[in-house]
Amino acid sequence: MGENKHIEELDAFAKKYIKEVEVETPSLDFTNTIMQSILKVENTTLYKATPLISKKAWFVVLGTLLALLFIPFKSSESTESILDKVGYSYLPSLEMPSLFTDVSLSVSTTTIYSFVFLAILVLVQVHFLKSHFTNKLGS
Repeated sequence: MGENKHIEELDAFAKKYIKEVEVETPSLDFTNTIMQSILKVENTTLYKATPLISKKAWFVVLGTLLALLFIPFKSSESTESILDKVGYSYLPSLEMPSLFTDVSLSVSTTTIYSFVFLAILVLVQVHFLKSHFTNKLGS
């Protein structure tokens, strides 16, 4: 009941206030003024999106990929792989523990190279993202 009385008081106050307030009429060029202000807001750019990795960096990555693909095929003298030189020659033929005694898992050298390259690209992307967001949040 107390709520209804409060609502009725507010209603009476609102009616009284509305009667006292004069009705305003907008100016003749009201619409033009509003439209001009909207056009000004549309013309301003609030945020300009820039790529995280520039075109120059993508060309460097592409050039590196092409070099990694074509350089090994140029030298046909040596049949020794990079893994043999480094001492990780056991990686291409990994074997699972006793759970799979009869099954041998062999991983090709190309697969290992691709996973290493993928890991490097992920690390580079994390570095770029970290520096990008640090600059955005810092400024």
